[in-house]
Amino acid sequence: MGDKPVFSCRCHVFKIDPNTKKTWNPASDGSIQVSFFFDPSKKAYRIVSIENDKLVINSTVVAGMTFSRTAQKFGQWSDQRANTVYGVGFSNEDDLSKFADQFNDAKVCVTRDALSPVGAPPPVDQESLQHISSLDYPSESQFNSVNEAEPVKLSISNDDNVDQSRICGQSVDDAMVGLTLENDRLRASLCHSRSNLKKWEVELHTLRTNNSRLQSALHENSRNIEEWKTQLLQYREENTKLRARNEELETEIDNLGHLKNGNQSPKTVRKQSKSTLKNEEIERVKHILEKVTAELVEVKEENTLLNTQLRQLEEKSGVTKQFYENSMVCQIQADMELRLRELVDINRKLLTYCRRS
Repeated sequence: MGDKPVFSCRCHVFKIDPNTKKTWNPASDGSIQVSFFFDPSKKAYRIVSIENDKLVINSTVVAGMTFSRTAQKFGQWSDQRANTVYGVGFSNEDDLSKFADQFNDAKVCVTRDALSPVGAPPPVDQESLQHISSLDYPSESQFNSVNEAEPVKLSISNDDNVDQSRICGQSVDDAMVGLTLENDRLRASLCHSRSNLKKWEVELHTLRTNNSRLQSALHENSRNIEEWKTQLLQYREENTKLRARNEELETEIDNLGHLKNGNQSPKTVRKQSKSTLKNEEIERVKHILEKVTAELVEVKEENTLLNTQLRQLEEKSGVTKQFYENSMVCQIQADMELRLRELVDINRKLLTYCRRS
C-alpha cells in the first residue's frame, strides 16, 4: 500500500538559516503545493512539497513536534530528522488555521499510537483528493534516501523549538512592520512627486511662454538692427558725398583765388571772397531799403492828397453821393493801409538783416 493524500494547500515555504538561526531563507520561488500524506502500513504522517522536480519539504510528523503560529499568516515547526526549521506563509488566516488543525490532528494520531485511529486519517473533500492524487510524488525509498544523504548538523530540542519559534515570529513581525513603514514612505514620496510634477509642468509652461516672447522680441530687434545698419550705411554714403563736394568747392575757391591773386594764400582768398560777397549783399539790401523808403514816401503823399480830395468832395456833394464816395474812399484807404503795413514789415526785416550783417 502506498501513501494516501489527506490534505493539500498552497503556501510559501521557508527554511531557517543554519548559520544565524534567526533569518528565513525562501525554499521556493513562490506559492507551491504542500500536502499531508498518510502511510497505513507504518501508521505515519508526512508533509511533502515538490517544486520543479525538486523536493522542498519531506518532514515526518512525530509526537514531539509542535506547530507554532508566530504571525497572523505565518507558522513554523522544527524537524530534528531534517535538521532544520520549516516556515510556511499563507495568503489568509483561514488557510493557516486549516494547516495547523491538520498538523495537530496528525500529531494526535501519531501520539496515541493506536492501530485503528492512526489508520483512519481525517476526512477530506473529493476534489482535493483527486488533485493531490494526480501529483507525481516520490516513493518512500526516495524520501529515505534523501533524508539519509543529508548531513546531520542541527540538533533542536523542544525548548529550543519554543525559543526558535519566538525568535522567528519576532523577526517576521519586525519585517512586516518595516515593509509597512517602507510602503507608507514610498506612498508619501509618490504623492509628493506628483505634486512637484504639477508645479514643474506649470513652471515649464511659463518658461516656454517667456521663451516664445523673448524669441519674438529678439527677431524684432534683429529686424530693427538691420534697418539701422541700412540707414547708417546711407548716412555714411551721403556724408562721404558731402565731404567730396565740400573738397571740390574748396578746390574751386582756391583755384579762383589763385587766378585773381597769384601770391595770396587760399585762406586769405577765401576770407576776401566772403568779405566781398557780404559787402555786395549789404549794398543790395541798402538799395532795396532806399527804394522801399521812397515808395513809402510816395504812398504817404498820395494818401494825403486823397484825404484832401475827400474833404473837398464832401463839401461839394450831397448826402447820397457823399455816402458812395465815402465808401469808395474807405476802400481805397484800407488798401493803402494794407500796402503801408506790408512796406513797414519789409522795412523792418531789411533793417534786422542789415544789423545782423
